[in-house]
Parts: sequence; structure tokens; C-alpha cells
Amino acid sequence: MKKLLLVLVLLGLVLAFGAEKIKVGATPVPHAEILEIVKGDLAALGYELEIVVFNDYVLPNIALSTGELSANYFQHVPYLVSFTTQRGIKGLISVKAIHVEPMGFFLKKPLESLEAGDKIAIPNDPTNEGRALILLHNNGLIQLKDPTKLESTVRDIESNPRKLDFVEIEAGFIPRVYTDDKTVVGAVINTNYALTINLNATKDAEFIEGAESPYANIITIREADKDKDWVKALVSVLTTEKVRNFINEKYGGAVVPVF
Repeated sequence: MKKLLLVLVLLGLVLAFGAEKIKVGATPVPHAEILEIVKGDLAALGYELEIVVFNDYVLPNIALSTGELSANYFQHVPYLVSFTTQRGIKGLISVKAIHVEPMGFFLKKPLESLEAGDKIAIPNDPTNEGRALILLHNNGLIQLKDPTKLESTVRDIESNPRKLDFVEIEAGFIPRVYTDDKTVVGAVINTNYALTINLNATKDAEFIEGAESPYANIITIREADKDKDWVKALVSVLTTEKVRNFINEKYGGAVVPVF
């Protein structure tokens, strides 16, 4: 009854003053798609959700820090910490983990036929490059000096027995490079970008991160907004059974809810 009264009060305020807008930056798949299905739920609580789609991992945090966005939904905590530290950005925090996207290693040829000089595309941003290399280390393709170092780069490869050629590329461009560049035979791709070229990590990858991966994707806001009602509303609509079922049914294990 109390919840019903709250909804009715909010609806009355909306009619009187108009809905408050929540502007959320997101990468296309799955983040923007997940946000799309909660627009109506937020509207019922008195909020208008505007989704701003980005195709890179740089601009969403900059736009959030400058106030162009209310929140963003595209990254995990290690990336947020790494990016904001490097850029000198302060005051951005995670308020809720929503899902994890296992990173996968995709190949155009059999794993056993990899040979010297074969080009493998990996993300070039600080956190995801280390994450990709750790995945390759854990599956025996390379050996890292310190496999626990999240900021590892190709310079931290201690042993590369197959003499593979690792090509560092911005994460959002890797799917296109993988599909269009015939000289690239393999790639480590973030699941949300793999989905854009119809690759499902659980079905199409040679191997993927385990379910224990700590890289859950989060809702990020400015710390000054942490107690705002709109933040509570956004988190509440994104952590329902409706969203859980949508993720499980839509992505078939390529995206896994963590709430």
C-alpha cells in the first residue's frame, strides 16, 4: 500500500511539474538494450530516461565528469579506477554492479594451427589489455611475468612460444578489424563488442573468462549524487527479475546478471 501511494504521489508530481530526466551514457550492446527495457519502469516512478549511445570507452566518463550525463553504464571497476587515475578525474563512483560479460578469445583457424607471425588483436586500454593477456596466459598461449598484474601489457610477456604477433587496438574497433582484416587470425574481444558482429563468447570463442571474473559492469555516477532519489530509482529498476530474465533470455550466457 505504501509503495502504491508513493507511485501515485510521484505520478501526481509528474503531471504537475513534468518528469525529471536521467541521462545515461552507454555502449550499444548490451548496455543500451538493457536500459531500453526499463524506460517505462522509470517513467512510472516519475523519471524520463534518455540513453546516450557511445562507441568507445573514453567519452562516457569524460561526459559524466563534466555533467553532460547523469550516469553511465559501460565499464567495470578496474577500468573506472585506471581511467580516472590516468586522467586525473575525481568524484566518479560505482553504485551497483549489474552484469558481467566474459571476455573471449576468437579464432579464424584451429587453435593447434597457430604459427609464428599470426596476428592476434587485443584491446589497448590499460585494464582490458591486461585482462586479455591474463586470459591468454591462463589458457597456455603465453606466459606473463606476473599474471596477477591487471595493468600488464605486451612488454610483460615473458614467454611467447608460438611467436604470435599481438596487435594493440582500441577495443571498439577490434570486431571490425577481426572481420575485415584477413591478416588478423585471432582476437580477444569484449563480449558487448563481440555481440555486434554476432559472436557469442559462450558458443563461438575458443575460451572465455570463468564465471568468477571480477569485471562486473557497473552503474557509475558522480559521488555528489549518491544520495539522490533518481539514483535509487535507476538502480531499483535495473535489478528486477524482469531485467534478470531479459539478460538471460536475450544473450544466452554471453551476458550474466550479478544482482
